[in-house]
Amino acid sequence: MIIDLKGLKLAIIGGNSPCKQILEILLGPGLKELDPKVIVVADTLTRVEGIQYAREKGIFTTMDYDEVCKLSDMDVILKLKNDEILSCILEKVNTEHVSIIDLDAYRATSFLNFLKSEEERLKIKRTIQSDEIDKSEIVKLFDQFTATIKENAEEENRYLKDEREDLIEMEKELFQIIQGSMIPTFIINNEHIITHWNWACEKLTGHNAYELVGTDRQWVPFRSAKRPTMADVIVGEMSEQEVSKYYGSSWRKSGLINEAYEAEEFFPHIGENGKWIFFTAAPIKSPDGKVMGAIETLKDITEDKKTQEELELQDKELSTLYDKYKKSEEKYRSLFNNNPNPIFIIDRQTLEILDVNHRVEEDYGYIKPECLGTPFLEIGDTSDETIKEGLEGLAVNKSILFTKKKHFKKDKTSFFVNIKVVNAIYSHRDVLIASATDITESVEKETQLIQAGKLATLGTMAAGMAHEINQPLNVIQICSDLILKMIKKGVRIPDDELTMMANDIIDNVARAAGVIKHVRDFARQSERDLKKMVINDPINDVFKVLGHQLSVHSVKVEVDLDPEIPEIRAEHNRLEQVFINLVTNAIDSMDERAEKEEGPIEKILEIKTYAQKKWVITKVSDTGIGMTNEVKRKIFEPFFTTKETGKGTGLGTSISFGIIRDYGGTIDILSEYGKGATFIIKFPAIE
Repeated sequence: MIIDLKGLKLAIIGGNSPCKQILEILLGPGLKELDPKVIVVADTLTRVEGIQYAREKGIFTTMDYDEVCKLSDMDVILKLKNDEILSCILEKVNTEHVSIIDLDAYRATSFLNFLKSEEERLKIKRTIQSDEIDKSEIVKLFDQFTATIKENAEEENRYLKDEREDLIEMEKELFQIIQGSMIPTFIINNEHIITHWNWACEKLTGHNAYELVGTDRQWVPFRSAKRPTMADVIVGEMSEQEVSKYYGSSWRKSGLINEAYEAEEFFPHIGENGKWIFFTAAPIKSPDGKVMGAIETLKDITEDKKTQEELELQDKELSTLYDKYKKSEEKYRSLFNNNPNPIFIIDRQTLEILDVNHRVEEDYGYIKPECLGTPFLEIGDTSDETIKEGLEGLAVNKSILFTKKKHFKKDKTSFFVNIKVVNAIYSHRDVLIASATDITESVEKETQLIQAGKLATLGTMAAGMAHEINQPLNVIQICSDLILKMIKKGVRIPDDELTMMANDIIDNVARAAGVIKHVRDFARQSERDLKKMVINDPINDVFKVLGHQLSVHSVKVEVDLDPEIPEIRAEHNRLEQVFINLVTNAIDSMDERAEKEEGPIEKILEIKTYAQKKWVITKVSDTGIGMTNEVKRKIFEPFFTTKETGKGTGLGTSISFGIIRDYGGTIDILSEYGKGATFIIKFPAIE
């Protein structure tokens, strides 16, 4: 490597060990008369030897390679670093004015030897030009220079020898990799001569490596006459038009490897009956980008082709079946869309709506695209978790019925439906098929009936409510009269007495207001709204309105309510109506027994709550007249009553039974005529 160093302005990229050695020579006294200048040293690493030495010598250093490219006053860039980003950055350099010398490990050694030679040459030149030199000294200097040149040459030869040995080892490894590969592979050089033909390629083609390696006969296993293989196409750097001339439309550029081609073709000369081969070829390039050869891989796809042909045949058969299925599908789609009830197809895992029939659009006001992907639970009351719990536990081919569930139309109007859901397969998917039946009219009539029952109950409670209100009114009256008398007599009422009377008035006003509010809440017609609640609460509220009646009828009440009882899902207002009905019936039953039997009887009403497994249970027992078997059979029928004409509507127990059933509960009766009765009410507990 020979460079004219005189006045040369250099930039160095890469601050490793060779950089420091180069700087020591360029900046040393040996090349002083040539006056080379290093204007910048660049490296992204700041603690390497070359960067630190450059800083000691006052040379500009940088971590930004772009700064090197921006410098205008330089002649040569010495590239000592192999960094991918450098190639892009150095493209900005104007190479007409600036030379870029890429110094790999060998070239860096060669450049250092050149600098040392120049240093020695200049030393000899200075000595020869001296006036005080004789011939023996010149011979000595010449021998020294020759020794330096020889030493440099030997060093470079040693390096090249090491490089050659490394290349031989790499060649051996490459041969072993290619030979041991299960993929049929061959390689050609830039003169189209085969250099590798592996064992897998021998097995596929039936041609041995010793027959072909070293020749340009790579076409022999595939063709009856000489024609370029895909590897030859790559090495020859043929145009696309030339490639198409040989391979027609069966070839294409590889989608995985840049500058590689691939194709598939049937070769009748391979094997007994010929084979379909898929082959790819890619270039092998030198570091400077020149094509040194090409590697081609082969794959036997004969079986794949047979499978493809079978699939195409199956596709034709399936197409016929599909036409039949299409007609059948259209038939069932017609039945689906014309079903009188709204039908939802729901994803089993996400509970999102996959499909709906036309009736959904008519009854709910949505168009089909608005429904698809919407969670099924969101078209109903999202606070009601019973539907989600029921659907999650629904087994394959099983169904479940949800009664009196509130749904909403697009305009937010609410209505009630019964929902029947079945777990089934629809379009090859595990789905839930839900059918909704509008029962709003029957729910409204039932609500009116329940409201009528409430009003009838309030009629029977009138005396008790009057007593409950009269008591606080009497206290208020007495306190007010006393205050007025004291004022008329001019007697000063002590502050503590006045405060006590005021508090009595306040407490009894609150008591009366509470009774009135409770009666008003009970009488109010409420929409169906199931919530989590404790069954003890409506039982306790019964005594707020029936306490006086129980006292007047001399009924002893025994209450045993479990304070830790689990919650249920129901409505407070309606459950209170159930228990008021049971208590008033118990009072009437005990009065009837007292009238019919001689001598006094003990009237006892017992109410108990407790939990058993997954149930919340309430027992209501009385010591009344009891029931015959016939009465027990008819007790829950509408308008059936055992009371005298005008004293009962026959609706109370029927309404109570309907309310209990709506909440998933049951009611059982244990009774013998003349021995009282026990009502056992069970509701599913919320886990």
